Amino acid sequence: MRICLVNLDFAPHRTSGLGVYGETLVRGLLAQGHEVHVLARGLPASGTKEESTGATVHRVSGGCLDWVTFARQAAPLVHALDQRHHFDIVHFADVHFAYAYQGPFVATLQQSFRQRLRAHGNLPAHSGTRNLLSRLAYYTTARYLAERPCVRRSQHLIAGSRTTARAYADEYHLPPERISVVRHGIDTARFAPTPSDVRAQLGLETAQVLLFVGFCTPRKGLEYLAAALRRLPEHVYCVVIGRWEERYRKRVLAALGPAARRMVTLGYVPDEDLPSYYTMADLFVTPSLLEGFGLPIAEALACGTPVITTSAGACAEVAGPGGLVVPPMDAEALTVAISSLLDQPERRRTMAQLGQVWVRRNLSAETMVHGHLKVYQRYLDRSGGAHERRP
Repeated sequence: MRICLVNLDFAPHRTSGLGVYGETLVRGLLAQGHEVHVLARGLPASGTKEESTGATVHRVSGGCLDWVTFARQAAPLVHALDQRHHFDIVHFADVHFAYAYQGPFVATLQQSFRQRLRAHGNLPAHSGTRNLLSRLAYYTTARYLAERPCVRRSQHLIAGSRTTARAYADEYHLPPERISVVRHGIDTARFAPTPSDVRAQLGLETAQVLLFVGFCTPRKGLEYLAAALRRLPEHVYCVVIGRWEERYRKRVLAALGPAARRMVTLGYVPDEDLPSYYTMADLFVTPSLLEGFGLPIAEALACGTPVITTSAGACAEVAGPGGLVVPPMDAEALTVAISSLLDQPERRRTMAQLGQVWVRRNLSAETMVHGHLKVYQRYLDRSGGAHERRP
């Protein structure tokens, strides 16, 4: 097949798990012998075969564009590329990116704007009335002008989790045949137990270590982890990896109070080093208020680290038997769960073993790529084996 994937981010520029999803999918498709073109924002030369994956990558000019501008500029470029290369499949990695495109396409469902609005509605202390009203206007407008028409125009929809599929199906009254559930996947060869001297480097040889990996925004619920850390013993530390929304960093530090010295923030860590950090942790903790999937949960489990997460979004679905689930926005429940598992090393080992098996069987990159190819082929079979183009 000749496939065009449209994604906001693509290596070496990445701001979220959406970029990781796209890169993993592209590598898998190339490994299966398919021709892949990627259209993304960024600065490298357009139309080049980039070494990171081997895909031909076309860049929308303008640097770090927001998704609305990116989608508007990407639409005519996708059409022009389709006329030149005759794609079998045009695939938008997030359905919202297709709002300005008029040709046939398949799209992946991430978090809906209604889900995001509900998550933000739970954050009045952080958002403030003005911010909350602004988000209400933004999400409502985006839902009606971008999300709804994209969902209806798509030839087929791919949901990265059953939770996401249900959210869209219920919201837009979609029949089951419109959505295929293909869970996101990770490279289980790369994400595996990886002994290292990370603890020694961080000076945490005698500590019990919690780990969080992700883009640190209010939706991640880190203030609840901060509140839990304050209640946990002095030998319990938390390592945070990822880029911070600066205003939110200040709020979390304020919530930590005297426990601030026990939260180690590392910022960006190279991809190749992440397995070492996952492996060194006693627990991976992500108290998120909403996740369309949650790749770091799967990565932690693959590295043999049990997970504590919340029942929000797809977190529990991804964690499977390797995770302990608590209600979102409940610092007390989070504290009890962390304390309980830290005191039970044998239970942690059992969860770690179950989690590794779960990820290898259900959340591998190979499984994800195979699922996408089945969807692509089904679409081609329905369309008579050819991608229909519109003038």
